[in-house]
Amino acid sequence: MLMKVFPHGIGEGDKPSRYLVRPDYPGRDTAPPQVLRGDPAMTRALIDSIERRWKFTSGVLSWHPDEKISEAQEEEVMDAFERVAFAGLEPDQRNILWVRHTHAGHHELHFLIPRLELSSGKDFNACPPGWHKRPRSPVGTRRNEGQEMV
Repeated sequence: MLMKVFPHGIGEGDKPSRYLVRPDYPGRDTAPPQVLRGDPAMTRALIDSIERRWKFTSGVLSWHPDEKISEAQEEEVMDAFERVAFAGLEPDQRNILWVRHTHAGHHELHFLIPRLELSSGKDFNACPPGWHKRPRSPVGTRRNEGQEMV
């Protein structure tokens, strides 16, 4: 498993949330995206409510085409990611959208996180600077070694 945090995060919530769920994107006619957790409309609205420059964090967990990922494994990986990314926060203090993509010939779990701690309205960056520069994330390394994944 490879984790990538995208360098995007400025602008309205429509563009990233629509990309994640739109079925008319090339190649998605036979393998449409599937929302696994979260609500695209709620995530979009939260992003749009932020008045700061940086409004969201987005990224992907991606597997080799030969790896077959079960729904139970997806749940385990999402739970592990959320434990690290949201350490110290209760579920009602954060928001995340998880969407499965398989149209590119391999398994991907995309995430979109408003940069907002919900109870205070303060800025919250689930993937602070440096995450996107690491070749392997703490979540991915633990998961790959535990499951003997590529």
